Order: sequence, then C-alpha cells, then structure tokens
Amino acid sequence: MPRAAEPETLAEPSGAYRSRFTRALESLLAEKRFQKITIGDLVGRAHTSRRGFYEHFDSKEACLLALLEEAAETGAAQMSAAIDRTAPWQTQIRQLVTAWIAVVDARPAVTLSRIRDLPLVDTPSAESLNHDAYLTVVRAISAGSEFLASGGAPLTRVRALVLVGGLEKLAEDAIQSGRTLSTHTEEAVRTTLLLTAS
Repeated sequence: MPRAAEPETLAEPSGAYRSRFTRALESLLAEKRFQKITIGDLVGRAHTSRRGFYEHFDSKEACLLALLEEAAETGAAQMSAAIDRTAPWQTQIRQLVTAWIAVVDARPAVTLSRIRDLPLVDTPSAESLNHDAYLTVVRAISAGSEFLASGGAPLTRVRALVLVGGLEKLAEDAIQSGRTLSTHTEEAVRTTLLLTAS
C-alpha cells in the first residue's frame, strides 16, 4: 500500500525538507531520464505534496540544479581532501584521478545527469555548474607550490577543460555500458599524467 504524503511541519528544517526532493530526484534518475520525470514522480518519491515542492522549487529544473550543485560541492571537497599536497606531483595526479573516479562511481546517475541534462537547462547557474567545481580543484592542485617544486606544471583553463571533459566522456561511456569507472583507473591516470606533464 502506498505511503500517504507526510504533512509539512514547522519542526522540520527547511534545508532537510528541501533535501527530500533532491534525494528523491537522485533516486529517480537511477531509473529514468530526467525529461521523463514529473513533479508527481518527485512528490511521490519524497512522500510529500505538490504544495511542499513548490514552496522550495519553481520547477523540476530548479530541483535538478540544487541536486547537481550539492553533488559538485561534495565531490570537489572529497577530491581536495584526498590529495596529499606535499607528495610528488605524479602522486597528487593519481590521488586526484582516483578520487574523482570514486565520486563518479558513488553517484553515477547524478554524474550522467550533469553530463546529459545540465546543458539543456538554460540558466547562468547551470552553465557555471558544468565544469567549474572540478576545474577549480584541478587547477588549484597544479598551481600548488609542492606540485610545482616536484616538477609539475600549472594547468591552463583550456588544458584543464580538456582533461575534465575527457574524464567525463569516459565516465559517460562507462556508466551507459553498465561498468564502474574504476575499471579504467590506470588508463585515466596515465593519460592525465601525460597531459599534465606536457
């Protein structure tokens, strides 16, 4: 028997209530394309009401942006925390790529939606979400004093875009083929080392 919609209460913090919808969307994205997800699907999966949804989001696209923003911030923080900035630059690159792959494998549906659906959302915030969180981490690492001192070179924005875009294409191919991205870790690390060293 389906669960009845839970009433919105003042006791539940707004952020927690809002996250019901982003969690519901992430769950639904594992089952079907974003374009096929309806507001009805979202409120049903979140066990709440349409009124509650529209108190927090203007549209399902706004909900998607909130989910992808949270995922990008979390993923970038995980990547940054995984890197030993005192290690040789080659080790830092391995740690960076391995951490990024772990982020993708932990939330493949979100990664695929960011790659496929985000370009279709026409807002300035969608454009900045496309690569910026990951580009910032990659470029910050390559500009670090230990990285440079051990022989690494700072990445230009163009080269960082090529790197992140290539990794995302690899991720898309792996996810669509039903594989984990970690099966390509060594190849991804070697390619990234070549790009960073040149």
